[in-house]
Amino acid sequence: MVVQHNLSAFNTNRMLGLNNTSLAKSTEKLSSGYRINRAADDAAGLAISEKMRRQIRGLTQASANCQDGVSLCQIADGALNEVHDILKRCEELAVQAANDTNTSEDRDYIQMELDELSKEIDRIHQTTVFNNQNIFSDLGITPSAKSNSLVGIENGSMLSDGKFSFLTENGIYVEVGVVDVNNQPIPTPGDAQATGDVNSAAVANSAMASFVQQAAADAVSKLAGAYPQLFAAASTDSIQVGLELGNIDGPSNTLANASLKMSGNGSSTVMSYRLKVDTSDYNISDFNSYSDDKKADLAAVIAHEMTHLVMFDTVTGSMVGSDTFPLWFIEGTAQTSSGDNGWMNALDSSSSDADIKKYMGNILTQPYGAGYLATMYLGMAASGKDPATASDVTGKNITDGLDKILTAVAKGDPFEKAIADATNNKFSSATDFVNKFKSASGDSLDFARNLINAKGANGSGSALYGLGTAEKDAFAPSQLNGNHSSYAINKDNSWYSNGFGSNIAWPDNTGTDGNGEGFKIQAGAEKGQYIHINQYNIRANALFGGMKMDVTGNYTNPVSGTSGMNAQSVTLNDAAARGNTIDIIKEADRRVSVIRSYYGATQNRLEHTIKNLDNIVENTTAAESLIRDTDMAKEMVHYSNSNILSQAGQTMLAQANQSKQGILSLLQ
Repeated sequence: MVVQHNLSAFNTNRMLGLNNTSLAKSTEKLSSGYRINRAADDAAGLAISEKMRRQIRGLTQASANCQDGVSLCQIADGALNEVHDILKRCEELAVQAANDTNTSEDRDYIQMELDELSKEIDRIHQTTVFNNQNIFSDLGITPSAKSNSLVGIENGSMLSDGKFSFLTENGIYVEVGVVDVNNQPIPTPGDAQATGDVNSAAVANSAMASFVQQAAADAVSKLAGAYPQLFAAASTDSIQVGLELGNIDGPSNTLANASLKMSGNGSSTVMSYRLKVDTSDYNISDFNSYSDDKKADLAAVIAHEMTHLVMFDTVTGSMVGSDTFPLWFIEGTAQTSSGDNGWMNALDSSSSDADIKKYMGNILTQPYGAGYLATMYLGMAASGKDPATASDVTGKNITDGLDKILTAVAKGDPFEKAIADATNNKFSSATDFVNKFKSASGDSLDFARNLINAKGANGSGSALYGLGTAEKDAFAPSQLNGNHSSYAINKDNSWYSNGFGSNIAWPDNTGTDGNGEGFKIQAGAEKGQYIHINQYNIRANALFGGMKMDVTGNYTNPVSGTSGMNAQSVTLNDAAARGNTIDIIKEADRRVSVIRSYYGATQNRLEHTIKNLDNIVENTTAAESLIRDTDMAKEMVHYSNSNILSQAGQTMLAQANQSKQGILSLLQ
């Protein structure tokens, strides 16, 4: 028997501490109602629960947002109901005025009321608000009696006055003014206007203009075959390009260049293109006397520039936006079409590895040479084929890989992500690719040597026209026979309006100050989950199609069916004016019905959205409860068990402390 250490008391005390800790946790869970009160209780469960709580709070607010949208639609519908009533009264007055029992003075009184009713429609347009924001807008859209042949942006057309028009699926006619940054109309394919002098007949009908036109068509035809996915992502299949023949920078420098103008008027972004060929290098009057080799050299440069034009249209944001492609990729991609144009003459099959590595290190300073080689390698890496296998290094494999990357960018992916995805993360980013290429790591050196061998001593290096085919043969005038409907060269010096670029989106008119063309209703807990509600122009002038209710024959109205530059005017006297007014009111009534139908349909949609959001909130809350909440019955079992063990521990600790008392009897 020992007295220095009471081991049974030590053990009992330790177990009592554990039981008390367990009892404290059970007490906390029972008193809070939560199974997880801190991260230590269940780290993974806490993370999942907090994520669900964020979603629940966001969806709850989204449901409230949609209810605001319903309220907006109801206010709009109420205002339009009053407009409908006004139009019914206008119909009564117009029919009354059409009766010849009325005198001219009677009709003047009727006209007075019609004018006042028109003013009331305008007042409703101006003063119908929701949360101090105008529901209707002068910039809003107005239903039209136009036919349905233009439904959808893709089926829109350029009007004679330079505007772009189309119909939405619910019959809303949209007409967009196409102007440049100085608010001046941009020439359309039907115009003879130009930025400068129009090409004279001698220039437009010259052999040089015809050659450029055919060389461009052949290049686009081959680009379309090599980049099918990219062309499918283009904004349209009928891009028009102007042609300018003039001095660029003097002899023996730039042979040709492609240009893009972007402009807008707040409702659209307009893309306009022009190809310019330097007459200091290619004289118009002497063109027929040039050798086929010299013409082939020009055709190769045109293939280079047409590649730029295709990229301007399909990956616009990465060519001219805030996050543009690096220069080596822009020029390198164009060089894959034309070939290296002599930039790789310093390398041949006898070049040492050191020489090739040194050349590859110039990717950032030599975009037409080392950039071309890098782009060819990137395309090869993205194709899924082996860059180190000589038989796999073909023009088709290279363009297949580049097609993947460019198409991904055209559909909205950043360049960095497009590279990583297309190469299966062989390169995590453009910077990673450049660093590995500059150091000639991996299979890039093997690819470079395979490409040099595939080109041979005289090959153009063009991925479109054949790596080993000489430029004079690949681009020979007799071989330029391809055609394509898009990116067509016109023989006049014009900037052609071409709608908008593929990844330049039509702006979202959020109507934050009530003066846009719609409202975004945030209908979800994540970015971009919104429902768009249109704003409409319901001024009398818009509803009446720019015409005026006239029962006196004293007003001038446009002839129905004419607009823009072709608009005509006529004064309708007596019966003709009164009959026309009935038709005007009838059409206005139809337009109001279209708008009311839209708001009614949108309200129904939002109500379904609210039901769905509330259902998601309910079920997500239930799921979060299973993770976070305490099962009270189960926890009471633990509590009772811990409580009993705690009491027992206290009793046993007292017994253990008394167990050494017997030693005292031995000392008596």
